[in-house]
Amino acid sequence: MDKLAARIASFDKVVVAAAKGQINRASLPPDADLAAAYAEYSSSLASPGFQASFARLGQHFAKDGLKVELRLGEYLGILGEHS
Repeated sequence: MDKLAARIASFDKVVVAAAKGQINRASLPPDADLAAAYAEYSSSLASPGFQASFARLGQHFAKDGLKVELRLGEYLGILGEHS
């Protein structure tokens, strides 16, 4: 990964900026869509279902500690079974 970063850093900065601009235009949604998605996400944090799942996840963290973060996908699957 360091070699790739060094190689890209050696490229002409104007060319790299132009390539990044093209990639972003093709892959990023419009700002309005990002704002709407964030608003929807934020409001979902207050939903009763999320609050209950988050509380259960906290119980797993208290019991299993860092293992929960390292195997988060498995723990989220366990939480989904209780929904």
